Amino acid sequence: MLRAPLGLQWVVASLVAGLVVLVAGVLLLGRGGEAPGEPWVELGAVESLATSSAAGPTGLLVVNVAGRVRAFDAPDGVAYCATSNRLEHPDGRVWALTGRGLAGTASLAPVPTLTVSGIAYVDPTAAREPLDPVDDPAVPGC
Repeated sequence: MLRAPLGLQWVVASLVAGLVVLVAGVLLLGRGGEAPGEPWVELGAVESLATSSAAGPTGLLVVNVAGRVRAFDAPDGVAYCATSNRLEHPDGRVWALTGRGLAGTASLAPVPTLTVSGIAYVDPTAAREPLDPVDDPAVPGC
């Protein structure tokens, strides 16, 4: 039964546990403003990135839509189409903004991106496995 009053050790233990959580939170949140090191490559300020472009020396397709920066290992000519809100190639191939291929088109390999203090970075060495394509019909909008 817990009818007896708790001792001073319980008060001290709860204060120490709270202090540990507070210190850990400050340490983790305090490191958030640092730019990542190698192999991350700076793309530039998010607000100055084009909606869709090749990322200079990386050769990756960078898509900046609604403040979300994504990068893909994509063939030349793939670009964002505002009309369809999809990625499209002049030959008629279409992808969702996630890189998933539509209408049987092979999916694009996503590459990790990171935004720190409004600056976008990409890791060109870490292309991920592409999503499975879907057979949903997709008509190019651009």
